[in-house]
Amino acid sequence: MNKSLGFLIIIVLLCVTPFSTTGKLSEVHKSPGIDITFSSKQMADTVWITAAPIPTDTTLFLKDYLNAIRSGRSVAYPVKDGKAHIPSDSVASVYNVLCDFYSLGALYMRPQDHISMEILSLSPINYQTKGSYLDKSIPHQEEFFALRSKLFKINRHKLTETELDSLSTRMRGLLDIIMSESDPETATRCASFLDDDFASYAFERLPKGSENSLYYTYVCALRNTAERADSQQRLLDKQLNESAIPAVSFRDLVGNTFDIDSFRGKWVVIDFWTTWCGPCRKGFEVMKKIYSEYCDKLEVIAIACGDQESTWRQTISDLNLPWNNYLAPSPESNNGTVAGFPVSGYPTKIIIDPNGIMREFSIGEDETFYAKLKNLLQ
Repeated sequence: MNKSLGFLIIIVLLCVTPFSTTGKLSEVHKSPGIDITFSSKQMADTVWITAAPIPTDTTLFLKDYLNAIRSGRSVAYPVKDGKAHIPSDSVASVYNVLCDFYSLGALYMRPQDHISMEILSLSPINYQTKGSYLDKSIPHQEEFFALRSKLFKINRHKLTETELDSLSTRMRGLLDIIMSESDPETATRCASFLDDDFASYAFERLPKGSENSLYYTYVCALRNTAERADSQQRLLDKQLNESAIPAVSFRDLVGNTFDIDSFRGKWVVIDFWTTWCGPCRKGFEVMKKIYSEYCDKLEVIAIACGDQESTWRQTISDLNLPWNNYLAPSPESNNGTVAGFPVSGYPTKIIIDPNGIMREFSIGEDETFYAKLKNLLQ
């Protein structure tokens, strides 16, 4: 039997098709719903429908989806000869859980819509849709997210200021088109995929009526998070290389409390993470190699934020994390900070020198962080 989980459909309420690709479509049914055709008959044998809430908080976005998946509230639809039909007895969105967290795809529809969809691959997900009343916005979105993906993958430090400005200007121009030509639902859903300064930029250009859209609360949270992160970064930039970090303490796996001052004399990386964060786990593999090579002069303090203790303990065991592991409340419970450090996204990493001076602060999984760390350790 083929792998039973081809991809997952999560029930939400209405929005836009944010990603699309090229390929030939095959229509199977004419009744409302989604006609799905897999490019290979062996690609999947089951499609699952699972209920999930619309996110309202940036830190719970993925966690809410994963909790919904684990809850078991799902309905299976068989794939026969590479085809499946999802009846439109509820509005739904497609959400692929087999890809890494940077390769997600989604489809949004109304109950009365009939949409054809061809799945060309699952990891990363590659598909095309036809039949959505929101299809007209797809070309602009495709171009924008292609540029966004490029911006994530390149080393920004290797770009000149002119090159970086040119790329950012093009992305803002595409956002202008999307916001001006889209209905409120399309605009807010597209904005929900943004971060950093682009979230604030799109928020300021949302069309009239967006405040009534399903994802408006989440987009507001994105904007607030981006603005808070920008403010925190400006403050941290002033603190870098200037003063010792504040005295803080955490509880380890056996309940002992350690003061961070006990690590003076060594380089220290503080890694704020959470068990449901895919990029955090990805970064651990790189950090393990550096930790093994420089263990005589480097300490890693991994602080899980807001996790259940049982989940935290099990994850540390599963991932075989060899360094100092601590548990702390989520930043949302303390004005966006953990033990005095601003944490607006995961992972958040801080490098502290042997004298207790903060030398680097990084939000998100960034390969340049490890290059900077190794340079400091050498």
